[in-house]
Amino acid sequence: MTLTTVRRYRDLSEAIVARCLLESCGIEVDLRDENLVRLDWQVSNFIGGIRLQVESEDVSDAIAILDSPVPATIDYGERDAPYKQPRCPECQSLKITFEGSSRGSALMLLFAFSIPSPVGSKTWACDECGIRWDEADQ
Repeated sequence: MTLTTVRRYRDLSEAIVARCLLESCGIEVDLRDENLVRLDWQVSNFIGGIRLQVESEDVSDAIAILDSPVPATIDYGERDAPYKQPRCPECQSLKITFEGSSRGSALMLLFAFSIPSPVGSKTWACDECGIRWDEADQ
C-alpha cells in the first residue's frame, strides 16, 4: 500500500472535514502529523501542515471530490424542501463565511462598567467580493 499526499492543511478542522468527505465516498484516508498538530497547533506551519494521504489508485478520485464545487441546493427527499445554500447578496457566490455575532464590545462594557449590553448581530462575509452583511438581511 503506497500512500500519496493529496492536500496539506494548516488547520486540523479543515483536514478533518476533508477526511470525512473522502471517507463518506469510500476512500481510505490517512492524516499524517494530525496528532502532532493536536499537541501544539503552532507546529503546523513549521512541518508544512497536516498531510491528507490516500492510496495511489485513489488519487484522481480524491482530487476530483475535493475540487468539486459546493452544491447550490441539497435535496433531503420527497417530504422536505431542498436546503438552499446561503449566497452573497452582492455577487451570488457560495464562498461565504459565517462570522457569528460580535461579543467583544458587549463583554468590554460588562467587564469595565458592569453594564450589560446585547451582543452584536450575526454577520456573514463573502470570500469573493469581500462584503459583509447581517444574517437578518438575508
